[in-house]
Formats: sequence, structure tokens, C-alpha cells
Amino acid sequence: MLEQEQYKRFISVLPKDISNSLKETFREKANVVELQKGETLINENPENPKIYYLIKGSCVRFIITPNGEEKAIMFHTENFIPVIGNMYVNSKNSWVNYQIQANEKTELVEINTGISYEWYAKDTVFALFIYQKSVEYLSIINQLQNHLIGLTSENFFQWIMQKYPFIFQRFLSKDIASFMGVTPVYLSNLKRNQFKK
Repeated sequence: MLEQEQYKRFISVLPKDISNSLKETFREKANVVELQKGETLINENPENPKIYYLIKGSCVRFIITPNGEEKAIMFHTENFIPVIGNMYVNSKNSWVNYQIQANEKTELVEINTGISYEWYAKDTVFALFIYQKSVEYLSIINQLQNHLIGLTSENFFQWIMQKYPFIFQRFLSKDIASFMGVTPVYLSNLKRNQFKK
């Protein structure tokens, strides 16, 4: 069950005209998961049918390769792709594992996917909201991947600095370098050259 402040923060990001019954369902059946900086939430696998909505803090999504190497593949904040869960990742039959790690002290609202699916069918306002957010998130992810693949590291760095500067303000350089596929030293040089201009 959500405490009053947690409930208010969570409801504030949803459409105002979702049904009162759905709001009450979220209050009663959702839980808050708190992570300390560096703590891991393993959630993107078929055995964990949960959706997490980030209401405070930030996280990094990693893939774990078969040889155990961590590679950052996405950043999450309260305002940037705050929904985390296996509805965006086909974990079944994957050769890599997925992990979420707190970048700072973080609070997430945990909802069983069954509740979301049930209310998706019942509440058209909620259904439209989920659809629009899904399209928005997939568009962002697609654009990031296209620019990462299509630009040089230097141009990609400049594009990220223009489009998503908060990433450099809130996340560790080692995770940004991992996301870009470069070394931390190379990223440091890119930053130095950028600020010389």
C-alpha cells in the first residue's frame, strides 16, 4: 500500500481523469521499492511480472553479457523513461541478462502487470495514456539507437549534450562511456575538447 505522499507523487504523473476506482486500486495494491545508490533491482525477466514507475531518483539499465560484463544501455529518471519492466524487453530466450541499478537513492512504485492489463481493458483514459507513453518511449529508444549507430562518437556526444544534457549532470561518466561504447578516458577527452570551444 502506498503512503499518502508516495500516492500523491505517483497519481500526479497519471491523467487526472482516470477513474477513482483505478486510483484506489493503485493506492491499495501498489508498493514502493526503495533502492540505495548502487543497489540492484533485477526485474526484466519473465519470472518477475512487475512494472516499476520511478518517482524519485534515477537508475541505469544494464545488460549483463555471458562473460559477466556490464554494459549500460539506458538511463531512467523521474522525467525520462520512468517506466521500467519487462514489457519493453523480450527477456525470454535472451542470451543476455537485464539489470536495473540505482544511480542514487531511488523510489519506485511497484505494480503487478496483471493490474495494469486489467485496467487497460477497463479504463479508456488509462489505456490511451499507456499507449501514448509506450510510443513515446519506443521513439526515444529508437532515436538514441539510430544516432549511436549512425554518428561518430564525437558527434553522438555532441548530440546527447544538446538533446539530453541532464544525462551528463546526473549519471556517472563510466556508465555514459559504457552506453556510448567508448572508454572513460576517451569520454573525458571529448568533454575537455567540448569545453575548450
